[in-house]
Parts: sequence; C-alpha cells; structure tokens
Amino acid sequence: MRISALLLCLLASACTMAPPPDQQSEAAQKAAKHTELNDAIQRPIDRAKSANDPNLQHDQDQAKAVEDSGG
Repeated sequence: MRISALLLCLLASACTMAPPPDQQSEAAQKAAKHTELNDAIQRPIDRAKSANDPNLQHDQDQAKAVEDSGG
C-alpha cells in the first residue's frame, strides 16, 4: 500500500503543467496567437449560423401542428 502511494506521488510530481506564455517558445506563442485569431474569426460566423435556429424551430413546429390537425 505504501509503495503504490509513493509511486502515485512520484507520477503526480512528474506531470508538469504548461509553462506561462512568456516562458513558451516562440513557435508556441505564434500558434496561440493564430488560435486566438481563428477563434475571433469563427465567433461571428457561428453566431450568424445560430441566428436562424428559432426560425427553423418555428417552421418545424408549424409543420407538425398542420400534420397533427390532419392537414
């Protein structure tokens, strides 16, 4: 039991978190900037795509109501 607890502690201490942005390599910093840029571009696109969702839901509800009424 003690040995497994010791091994678990050693494994946990061996795991490291990502370094702060100022200590990352230049390539990692550029990749992070590109990700931020892609997110900034994609955000309004996603918002525009989801803007029509209430209309689509209304159309589906209306079609179901017509079908339920025997039409």
